Amino acid sequence: MLKLFKSTPTLLASKIDVNPAPSSGEHYLFIEGNKIGFIAWLLKILGLKDPSVKIIVDDKLIKRVDGGKKFSVAPTSSIYGFTSGYSNKKLYLVLMILMACLTLYFLVKAPILAIILAALGFLFFWLYKRSGAIEVSIACYKDGFGVDMRVKSGLTGKKLDKSDFENIFNAIRNVSEINSKFYKQ
Repeated sequence: MLKLFKSTPTLLASKIDVNPAPSSGEHYLFIEGNKIGFIAWLLKILGLKDPSVKIIVDDKLIKRVDGGKKFSVAPTSSIYGFTSGYSNKKLYLVLMILMACLTLYFLVKAPILAIILAALGFLFFWLYKRSGAIEVSIACYKDGFGVDMRVKSGLTGKKLDKSDFENIFNAIRNVSEINSKFYKQ
């Protein structure tokens, strides 16, 4: 399968709208975000490139819009496979537990250090809660079209959690079951 990307891009989510059972004319999935990275950020600041990406899945089409200028479209009837997953950065959770243990150890010996370690522990827990990321991949038979991306919460983006993943998975499953010729019995 020819993919649109050499690697899976990571987006900082700004808007996610998921509707597993939409009414007529509504979309199943709308994801909007900006590509992350220093170069994408620098090009955006300089006004040389728009790092925005939109993915829209409605009852008939899968649309991807890069920077408002590049449009890729495939019919939902050509979906032959999809994957979706959710993860958090477990390193932040491990660091939070380490800070909690160190806080308890230094509580009597160095109370000021214990307070600093406790504050770091709360920071790592907050970062863990904000580190949610969803991976989405839709493969289509027509012309090797595919959508592969990773959408993350980040510090300034929309906060993602496991319910967002479940809604996205159900929306893609529903549109595939209803429209894809590969899922028809």
